[in-house]
Amino acid sequence: MTTKAQREAFVEETVAFMSHPCFMQLRTAADVGILLFDDLNRYDLPAGFSKEDIWRILTAVRKQAAVFIPDDPEREADMWMITTSALSFDSEMMEVRCKGNSSLAHSLADMQGSSFITRFLEQTLIGGLRAEDIEVDEGRVHELYVGQAPVTSLDRLVANYFSLSSRCDALAAREVTHGLIETLYYDLIEGVDLAEIPDRNPVPLDPRLPPPESQVLMDLVCQRARSSDDDIRFGPVLRIVNIVWFFRYFNVVPHLNVLVGLLLRNIIAIQWDLPVMSWLPDGLDAQPGDDVVDAARQEAVFAHWSRDFGFGFDFTPYFELNLKRYLFQLEKLNRSLVYLERLNEQIERIFESDINHRQMSILSSLIREPGAVMRIAPHQRAFRVAYGTARADFLSLEREGYLVREQEGRAFVFRAHPDLQEKIVQLGAAAVDSAEAAVAPLP
Repeated sequence: MTTKAQREAFVEETVAFMSHPCFMQLRTAADVGILLFDDLNRYDLPAGFSKEDIWRILTAVRKQAAVFIPDDPEREADMWMITTSALSFDSEMMEVRCKGNSSLAHSLADMQGSSFITRFLEQTLIGGLRAEDIEVDEGRVHELYVGQAPVTSLDRLVANYFSLSSRCDALAAREVTHGLIETLYYDLIEGVDLAEIPDRNPVPLDPRLPPPESQVLMDLVCQRARSSDDDIRFGPVLRIVNIVWFFRYFNVVPHLNVLVGLLLRNIIAIQWDLPVMSWLPDGLDAQPGDDVVDAARQEAVFAHWSRDFGFGFDFTPYFELNLKRYLFQLEKLNRSLVYLERLNEQIERIFESDINHRQMSILSSLIREPGAVMRIAPHQRAFRVAYGTARADFLSLEREGYLVREQEGRAFVFRAHPDLQEKIVQLGAAAVDSAEAAVAPLP
């Protein structure tokens, strides 16, 4: 039996340990950034304690305030995360800047058809395809986005994805159910010969994270997508990251899970009034030059969260890494929009006609690609307007002498009028260079 003196001595020792400068430094490090087990090599540890000892104590303390990932009947260990001060700040920044009434959202509504902006949608798909172990030519993805006809099964897959992306506003009116997930899947593979599309090789996980049945996974996704059961420590951005995780590492649907997960992410972002988030490449789909976290560090984060140190699987570093990458992409998008606002001001000065914001996007796209073939359907899709409205944008520019109309099969396409080239040159090659700089990796 423990005596009062023994209990008091235990309390004093515990408080002394918790107040130890080395342990307090580790507690702070775990709260303001990504702290992994191997990172303990960089810190002084309290005398007499091993790395394993300190990690077990640190994890046990942190788990007292854990948010638990939805459980499934086949899992043998907890999955959890901690809302650190870093995560709280980054999540709040994402929410504020991605809201439908934010300055970014208003700018996107005006300039979403410009190729400087639609490239973010293209990069989202390209990153998703690479996560599916599918290599794709970026130029071909752009051609399909602007309306070229699909030829191969991969082309059809890309075209289907863009078609579904343009319908996300309408699909967001539906509740997230098994039926919605299945709709995304079957519409994505319509006309696609899956035998020509390689299957991905999912990253192996700990044996205590077995792949549940598809129906169980759908239940878990739908559970997390219900805003009514929200934990105040686990806001909408973190829940979206969690939903995408299920599709990235398990097979919710038979094929192309990453792409279905991205489409569902976009729908939920619109439902939860975070429309700007649907324009951003997925947090883990880094592009060349995106060095927020280098490849070795990202691999270390994966190795960390996929290992049970005795208290279940701590997903905190996974969420932190995703949010860091999302904020990086958000800043790139912001810089592109700032550049486009300046470019539109130049267009208004140089082109004397009464040009609306959709037509400015047509002209800004030609500044980026002077020889581009412009089609009505992608313009209609980008701005989500009626076909007649999109057609009128082009015909008006044609009447003003800025575009010329050509026949392509049974459809009309448009190119820059030869005289327009001179006005494009007036904007200067520096304009394109500035635009490239606007979406270049941050220093």
